[in-house]
Amino acid sequence: MVKKFALILMAVCSAAFAVKSTFKVEAANVPNGTIQFFGNEFANDSSVYVGATVGVLYTPATGYVLESAKAYKTADPTEEITLQEVSSNNYSFTMPSAEVTLSGSFKKGSYTVTVNGCTLLDCPDPVIKEFGSSVSFIVKKASNLKGGFEIGVSGLGNGAITSSSSNTSEGTEYTYTFTMPGNDVTFNMTEKLSEAPTRYEITLNGCDGLNCSAPDSADVDDEVTISILNTDSVRTTGVEIAGFDNGDVVRKVDNADSTVYVIKMPSNDVTLSISSEAMTYLVSVQKAQNGTISYTGDSYVKYGSNVSFTVTPDENYEIDFVKVVNAVDVSKSVTPTKKNNVYTYKVPGFNTIIAAAFKAVAGSSSSATSSQSNSSSSSKKVESSSSSSDSQSSSSSEDNGYYCVNVEPDENGEILMAGSFSKQNKNCTLEGNEITLGVYPESGYTLESISVKKKNGDKVNLVQDSSTYKFTMPGSDVTVKATYKVGEYEVKVEGCGELKCEVSKTKAKAGDDIKVTITLVSGYTGFTLSAKGVTSIDRKDSGAKTNLTFKMPGNDVTITVEPQGKSNTATSSSSSKEGGDSKSSSSGKSSSSKSSSSKGKDAIHVSAQLPQFSVIAADRQILVSGVPAGADYFLLDINGRVMSQGCSVAQDFAIAVPRAGYYLLRVGNTVRTVNVQ
Repeated sequence: MVKKFALILMAVCSAAFAVKSTFKVEAANVPNGTIQFFGNEFANDSSVYVGATVGVLYTPATGYVLESAKAYKTADPTEEITLQEVSSNNYSFTMPSAEVTLSGSFKKGSYTVTVNGCTLLDCPDPVIKEFGSSVSFIVKKASNLKGGFEIGVSGLGNGAITSSSSNTSEGTEYTYTFTMPGNDVTFNMTEKLSEAPTRYEITLNGCDGLNCSAPDSADVDDEVTISILNTDSVRTTGVEIAGFDNGDVVRKVDNADSTVYVIKMPSNDVTLSISSEAMTYLVSVQKAQNGTISYTGDSYVKYGSNVSFTVTPDENYEIDFVKVVNAVDVSKSVTPTKKNNVYTYKVPGFNTIIAAAFKAVAGSSSSATSSQSNSSSSSKKVESSSSSSDSQSSSSSEDNGYYCVNVEPDENGEILMAGSFSKQNKNCTLEGNEITLGVYPESGYTLESISVKKKNGDKVNLVQDSSTYKFTMPGSDVTVKATYKVGEYEVKVEGCGELKCEVSKTKAKAGDDIKVTITLVSGYTGFTLSAKGVTSIDRKDSGAKTNLTFKMPGNDVTITVEPQGKSNTATSSSSSKEGGDSKSSSSGKSSSSKSSSSKGKDAIHVSAQLPQFSVIAADRQILVSGVPAGADYFLLDINGRVMSQGCSVAQDFAIAVPRAGYYLLRVGNTVRTVNVQ
């Protein structure tokens, strides 16, 4: 230890009286890969002290491998510098008293295609193919074999393989074609060819517009699921069955939306003939004030049909807005198109209400009362209301016994109503009817409070249902009032570990400027970023600091920082504080440039959601890709029962299923429907 301290002291003292020479190192741009250099004894990003050890990393592009590594003096390319191989694609050299250029070359890699598990099938031997080349191989099934086989694939993504089959005098040939990726590919065959039972066909007729599923055929005694599901456009009216009876039915689920049979496959063909009819939905018109909505079509209209109507303001009024909303959940809406003063929309999969509001034309005699006319009770009600204490029992619309809803306007939000209203005055209804209120704050605002009060000031009980509110109409006119406030949303920065992370605001309003500063510390090579709630972030790197800026959206934002592993050449703990800081800054800047690829770019784009996974059915397997390693998954049958569950060990994996049919695969909050043939 004493010797080591003396050597360090001598080195420090020598450095005080001598200035080390430095020379520039640069990496040439070569196709199909990148060249990077690094070290602790750099004067700056590209200048290196003479005698220092410089590390060089060659990174091939996907599918390529390193062909040659080369270093030479910049002034004389013929004067090469010896590169010492440290590990695969990693080299080092001692800095000479001259500028140095790093070069090299990359070539396409060659990888192996292997087909395993063939006993009765005739499969090809392993072959080596170059990256990017077209690969085809043939699996032969002899004509005397019954049953089938399943294929599990590793090394290829979903949709990468095309397949075809052809019959020959000797049997069936299955051809699989794909483009060779930058890695080995393995096909694992699972044969189901010995003593396969006789199979019979399953046929579904009349499924147009419905969501029907069943295997094309099944072995005798197999448990088979046959599903007939209604859609927004068509519903089932009856099913005629040929080929099985109640004795073959294991269980049956029959409700308003679906019919599902689970049967034990009999020793004959099975046919289901399904009758259906088009779905129809109610189209209603909300009573407008200071104008009219004209719709002359049927009350019930088929799904997808065009509904046309006109909106006409009264004299001295103009259209404020026109809406078509869900009759049950006013937060759902349909946007009509307008042509020649006629509005048109296609009937969606729910009952709709046509609504419109009008406002006084600026400068007209109605201008002073326009806001009240748009949201409160009609002027007829105001004129006919009695001043006596029992005025609420008087006629408040053209239909006696109706009570009206007055919505006070607010520029920071809007309220729409749904319910059973009077034909003559669509904001009036009978006592006891349920009214639904949809609240729509303007951008950047949130609902602060909402109340419904009778004429005497008593509050009416409100029940919140998601983004809507419901109440039962009392025997009195009521007033609806909502107040709004400027929304404040939370900004979180997580996962920094030893890195220093600072945020300008932890709570902000929509449109506020947010700045996040991330500072590297000694020994870390950089970091990666992900974000939830914001789709675009501007990034600026300066030495060890990285500044992220963005406009606050109208929701919470979470930024996750993942520090990169410590470098093998990190600064020694015995270095001085000043020296350690400068080396950390150098390392941080180098790694930041690598992680952000910021040449010619100053922004990063991040997804506001988790990556979406995809599935594909291959025989009796479900092939899953794009799932983060460690994610929990659940496989359910069409009735919602859990068939299997687990935790993904890689982004691509396969799940075996017991039989053909429809399945539901859930990862997190995302669900995919899979039809296994």
